[in-house]
Amino acid sequence: MEKSGAESYIYAKASGLLKKSWISERAVSLFNAESLSSLWDMIFSVPEPAVPQLLFANKIETEAVSSFVREYSKLLDMYDKPSAFLTGLLQQYDVENLKAIISALDNGEEKHPHLVNLGSYRLISYENWPDIKKITANSPFDWINDLNFEEERQKIDFKLDLQMINSLWKSVNSIKGEAKEVLKDYFIYQWSVKNLIWAMRLKVYYNFSDSRIIENLYYVSSAPSKQDPICSFAIDILSKRVDSYEDWEKSRFAEYLNPRNESGVWNLNPAWVEQRFRSREFARAKKLFHQYPMSEVSLAMFFTLKRQELNCIRAATEAIRLGSDRKEAMYVAGIAGMIKGEDENVSDK
Repeated sequence: MEKSGAESYIYAKASGLLKKSWISERAVSLFNAESLSSLWDMIFSVPEPAVPQLLFANKIETEAVSSFVREYSKLLDMYDKPSAFLTGLLQQYDVENLKAIISALDNGEEKHPHLVNLGSYRLISYENWPDIKKITANSPFDWINDLNFEEERQKIDFKLDLQMINSLWKSVNSIKGEAKEVLKDYFIYQWSVKNLIWAMRLKVYYNFSDSRIIENLYYVSSAPSKQDPICSFAIDILSKRVDSYEDWEKSRFAEYLNPRNESGVWNLNPAWVEQRFRSREFARAKKLFHQYPMSEVSLAMFFTLKRQELNCIRAATEAIRLGSDRKEAMYVAGIAGMIKGEDENVSDK
């Protein structure tokens, strides 16, 4: 289908899919489910699988991901040739697949791990298990051709993530027209926030030095620095003390901070900040989806909104499995504040 016709169809189809998705107010119902069985019946139209209860929670999550990938792939198929950015969003799952394969092989497992099936959009050859050289052959990851790593596995995973991020950055810059600047701004904001939360965690939980934090940041230029498009948020907070609210209260991140309690004792809570940003990201993606309906922006925002649905399904599943507080699970999913309507007015930046 030619581009304009494809984008009109995609927006109409995606709008219908989002109305049936477990996002916004509908997501609350997930957290009211009494059991994993009732949660399955709520989400899926197929009968409950015959799996042990210990594996049921994982089955719900993997089926939800598979369902999303099928939906997104069908929308991509409407293009004669979808942009590298739109396919790249989906191929982030290939990076996760490759990490899982490397881990399984490294641990001597005989059966390949569960992989997300990307169909024609996959980059690696899953069927060549367990030959890692054949799995990655003719792919952007063919530098992984054996398991004799000189570096720690964590660093290999970081390299894979960084490679995908830089591929997305290159592809978003190749988009034509108005959609380019919209998606570029969105990409910068999204990955700047991820770097920010990561830097906060390294400060609070691991007491990393500034130089070590910078070494662990994602970047899209030649190296992580304040001049890099996605590093400034994280680098801006390096001088701030994690036990001093005064250091943070006038920063651009003040509205995302966990509040001080009555005793006045305060310590930065990265998880709180992350959930506040997650709620805002959802509201912003929803706004952009409708603001740029006949463009690549709408499908990219559909991807973001459906990933939020997966967060909600995962949080609800874990809450039921562990018998934990449902309201707390909603905060983990990043929807509690959104449901109250406090994050509806979101700027474009």
